[in-house]
Amino acid sequence: MITDPDLVNNPAKVTEVLKRDGNLDALGLRPDPENVDRSTRRTAATEDPGYGVDSAQFDRGAKPENPYQYIEYPDCRANDDAARPIGWIKNRFSYCQKFLFPISYYDVTTGLTSTATIQNTIIGYGKIGPYPGNPTRRFADFRFTAQVLEPNGIFLDPRSEMEIAVKCAGEYRVDIGIDNDRACYPNSALERHDKSFIGWGLDPQAHYELFSEGQSPSVQYGEQLAQGVFHFEYDFDFPGVNTDPTKKTYEGGLRFDSAYYLWDKQGSIFDRAVPGIAYSKSDPKVARHAVFVDEARTNPGASWPPKAGKRLLGGSPLHADSLHRVAVAKGHDIIRDRNRATARDVCYTRPNMPPALPEEGPDVDCDEYSYATTYEGAAGWRDPGGVFDPNKYRDEFAVRLVNRAHNQEAGNRLNSFYQTHRILDVDRLIPPWNQELDPNDQERFWVPITP
Repeated sequence: MITDPDLVNNPAKVTEVLKRDGNLDALGLRPDPENVDRSTRRTAATEDPGYGVDSAQFDRGAKPENPYQYIEYPDCRANDDAARPIGWIKNRFSYCQKFLFPISYYDVTTGLTSTATIQNTIIGYGKIGPYPGNPTRRFADFRFTAQVLEPNGIFLDPRSEMEIAVKCAGEYRVDIGIDNDRACYPNSALERHDKSFIGWGLDPQAHYELFSEGQSPSVQYGEQLAQGVFHFEYDFDFPGVNTDPTKKTYEGGLRFDSAYYLWDKQGSIFDRAVPGIAYSKSDPKVARHAVFVDEARTNPGASWPPKAGKRLLGGSPLHADSLHRVAVAKGHDIIRDRNRATARDVCYTRPNMPPALPEEGPDVDCDEYSYATTYEGAAGWRDPGGVFDPNKYRDEFAVRLVNRAHNQEAGNRLNSFYQTHRILDVDRLIPPWNQELDPNDQERFWVPITP
């Protein structure tokens, strides 16, 4: 399976060598009969790439008109990131992967080698809301395009067939009374597609769906998180002795939830990328907030309150530099309120607070970073140690008197981002619960600042 962007984008290089030699040794490529390189073990140390969504999409804190922003086929083909083993995750709902699959068949009776190259494009669609007609089922779907390039010999025989099936191994992070085999499984009506190579050439597209069962959203069952690891498998049937074993694509990750505190209670997302909300310094509605965050993170020691060695997180998607949501609806209003009270105390009662800059205008608010709705907020309750030792993260935040309208609009957009991109509160202050809900710290986000 080839993921080198130069070859994926120029399949003629592969087909030429394959037809000439019957193998790809000249390109330094060897067969992988055991699919040994297709699985990627996920751990707490795995650093996934980040993406940023323009906060203007969440204008006035409203639900976006098009929350998905799905990848279109030409966009997937044009993006080199799609050739990576993890694919390209444009956002939590939009996934694609492209690769080449060269096949050769040696006929032991004739001594002849036949070849074909499959140009594959997989586009995945995460979903907001339940499966139509089933109020507790979560789902995602995929469009698979398998174009057969330069087939010859036995691949032109109508009896030569290729089946492509979707597979998913799933488990519930917390027991909700449903067997793990229902955590992620294919819609049986769309599980596999079998056509001759000629048939795939005439109609290269196939549709697949993955399901995840849940209970009715409620406090009793919590977020109902189900983790799925999916891939696609190829099986071949030739008129004669079959020489090719089953092949599989690289694995991808899905997360299903039924979080009762989100606007839309059920959903599915592609979880191998870190979501971010991007505030622009040129956005007329939030520019002053963006400037504040940018300047504070660029020079934390100069931000208010002053503290040598201060670290302000959220500037990258790395584990050690990201943020985690606090959801008031989970009964965590005390964390938000303590964050907010700590920040306002510094703004309005601590001596020598810098005055508002002229650019802020006459009406200002106490703006804070990190946000009151994060565990990394002003109270310092990032972890249990921060709760028991008030000095552990003391003054590890920044405040500034910022234009009131910009501050409030930034907060409204942040809430809509949480809701739309299914940012969950995974109980950071209760380690056993947090370890169950989020063992690999995938429920984090970041805040890119753009020009």
